[in-house]
Amino acid sequence: MSLKCIVVDDEPLAIQVLVSFIKKCPDLQLLRSFTNPVDALAYMKENAVDLVFLDIQMQELNGIEFMQLLQNTAKVIIVSAYDDYAVKGFEQEAVDYLLKPVSFDRFTKSVARVVAKNKPVIKEAEKDKYIFVRTDKRIVRLDIRDILFVEALRNYVAIQTGKQKILTLQNLRSFEDLLNDNFIRVHKSFIVALDKIDSIERQRIFIGTHTIPIGESYMKQFMEALTFPK
Repeated sequence: MSLKCIVVDDEPLAIQVLVSFIKKCPDLQLLRSFTNPVDALAYMKENAVDLVFLDIQMQELNGIEFMQLLQNTAKVIIVSAYDDYAVKGFEQEAVDYLLKPVSFDRFTKSVARVVAKNKPVIKEAEKDKYIFVRTDKRIVRLDIRDILFVEALRNYVAIQTGKQKILTLQNLRSFEDLLNDNFIRVHKSFIVALDKIDSIERQRIFIGTHTIPIGESYMKQFMEALTFPK
């Protein structure tokens, strides 16, 4: 599955160029574009976004301020006519910094970097058995059947098993694409293993001592995934 992305730029022509590029990339799915960064932040509070193409100099809110408010809940590729903010952008963990006018070749290389960086390593022959994830200092092998849920945190993704919590810089979307049909996204920040659920009450999932919220936009899909006696 592709990365869900938005474009934030107060210049309609710049948005038009990026949108045309995005539509040519099978790894990307355009959700929306915004000329007002405040509207974009409000949208991201209610919708799961993997990647933001972000301008720097905007009237309502500049790109650096936007990233600070975003708190690393999505990857960011800065697209700007100015190189003055490159250092500050990378300090806010921008994945790349593209200078306008951006060529399609440079755009695709930047996207490929995001895709490669956020894709967990998997052995295809063992797809339903285990995965490898990158932590700060090592690569850890995880049996898929041991995973209770996966949670997006401020700067990391946390994989919770029955015995431990493993933190990785990889993207939550990559796990949604990777894990087998036993796993389902129930919130913009959570993927759960259906067979590990103990109970469900008032839009909350209980797995052992863990409580996981169910997002409004995910409720219908989640309920359809549950198996009930006929």
